[in-house]
Amino acid sequence: MPQRQLLTPLILHAIKYFDSAARHRSFTRAAEELHVTQGAVSQQIKGLEEQIGVMLFKRLPRGLALTQEGERLYRVAQKVLRDLEAELHAIQPVAPNKTLLIRASPSFSMMWLMPRLNSFSRLYPEISIRLRGELFGMSNAIMNQEAIDLLIMYGKLPQQSDQQVTVLMNEYLIPVASADYLQQHASILTATDFASHRLLHDDSPWEGAPAYEEWTSWLRALTKSSDEETDDLGRHGNQFNLSQLAVNAALQGQGLAMARVSLVMDELNRKQLVPVIAQPVLSAAHYFLVINHSTSNRDAVKLFKEWIIEECQTFELERDNFLRQLTDGS
Repeated sequence: MPQRQLLTPLILHAIKYFDSAARHRSFTRAAEELHVTQGAVSQQIKGLEEQIGVMLFKRLPRGLALTQEGERLYRVAQKVLRDLEAELHAIQPVAPNKTLLIRASPSFSMMWLMPRLNSFSRLYPEISIRLRGELFGMSNAIMNQEAIDLLIMYGKLPQQSDQQVTVLMNEYLIPVASADYLQQHASILTATDFASHRLLHDDSPWEGAPAYEEWTSWLRALTKSSDEETDDLGRHGNQFNLSQLAVNAALQGQGLAMARVSLVMDELNRKQLVPVIAQPVLSAAHYFLVINHSTSNRDAVKLFKEWIIEECQTFELERDNFLRQLTDGS
């Protein structure tokens, strides 16, 4: 009977790559999560398959699928990694309770959260905040690895998640431009009028969203149509990787941006930005909070969670009242 091969350092190292690739069914998404190249993930998986002598993934035209052996290994790997994470946390000394490391969507961080953090600091001056603007989410294992306490994300709510997810607020979309731009151009009254203007896009409004998603979804709601001709009206113009950049371009008179109302309330109130057509449309995405399992019992985490939920609830009431006045006056 052949002797079973013992676990080698190569196998142990490759398991985290396998876990991420199996969870996402994608080497590309695994690479983003682990902050390595796609080639590095592919190499680790290939080495793991060679070491254990079985194929773990079926390479499909669109993504990956686990083989039967891959499914078996994935179930075990998930349990082992969770148990290991819990045990490592249990044996660590108690971490200081005075610093919060938060990773949040960049545009939300700069345009909504930053102006309000003074309020939190006045309430809890003993708590220091370290804020990182990042586009994508991460697993609880990576949150532990990078010592992240909280994620604040904008996107579609995860259908299934082993993380602690709390919805903060919804969002509305509305096309905006500078007052000078609208004075210099013909009135925009119908969906077809947008074809003659430069549209300004956030080409990654949330993880996995199509490049023109916000403009096309707003135009579909305006026209009450989802045909290809309607979508084509929103598929042109300049693209940026942040909503803030598209909004800044609109402020500079470069075209029409599809704004998230929550991020441009101040500019709308000051008339620096003007709705092109005063019809807000509910976005498919939400702002939501993800809490690291390992630090969820810290007082600083609990206090920040309570604070931001209350801030969002108060703001939603103000924003929705503003939108009612805007549409009533249009």
